[in-house]
Amino acid sequence: METLLELGNMRLEKDGKRAWLNFTRESHLNAMNNEGTEQINRLVMALREDPDIRVVVVRGQGRAFCTGIDLKELSADRIDMSYHERWEKALRILEKMEKVVIVGMHGFCLGGALQLAMACDIRVSTPDCQIGLPAIRESLVPGLGTWRLPRYIGWGRAKKLILGGENISGEEALNIGLVDYLVPAENFFNHLDQIAANYLKSCSAGSRMSKLLTNSAFDINYNDFLKYYFKLQERTQYSLDAEEGKRAYLEKRDPIWQ
Repeated sequence: METLLELGNMRLEKDGKRAWLNFTRESHLNAMNNEGTEQINRLVMALREDPDIRVVVVRGQGRAFCTGIDLKELSADRIDMSYHERWEKALRILEKMEKVVIVGMHGFCLGGALQLAMACDIRVSTPDCQIGLPAIRESLVPGLGTWRLPRYIGWGRAKKLILGGENISGEEALNIGLVDYLVPAENFFNHLDQIAANYLKSCSAGSRMSKLLTNSAFDINYNDFLKYYFKLQERTQYSLDAEEGKRAYLEKRDPIWQ
């Protein structure tokens, strides 16, 4: 495994077509301070521009994935609107990049951490992970969690979590569709990597274009969506991966994607 970037609060690693974005501020349960919002933008832009990477795993070292905004910096008046702008920029890059992004949620996944998880494609959690959007306790808005969360779990459940500010467990999050996989806390990273390996097997050009289309499902009308679909289907059908898929079918073997 190769370390591509190592910054104060996080580290970017790569092995072949997979990459790992690791939060490493363990002493603060990976809470995100101003410096962290600057660093994550550097890392996600590096991921976006790397043509080899197909699957990205986002995870937190230590006892928790991430506890969201750094409350010490917030209470010391060191958080201004630029913090939120940097954070939302990083999340949107993750959401729109042509790679499958998988997030591992253990210990705590609170506030901005859950906002980040919802900007990823696949969410993997331990049963006892504490998940929530407690921003109202600081009289803040939980970012674009107000936009993403209703899309995953519906208006009613989203309002309950956002306006109540209470946490739910990973098990409950699975039951309401907020989490996609539930795995044991023991050897959590190994379970996470196995799921990532399974997605890598299916990460063709068709898979990546399907991500882009699915992300737009609630945003544009049918006619515009149809045009977008035809555009991406054409790009996919005449790709090297599509040629490989046909060869693999004729040769009765698994395809090897670009």
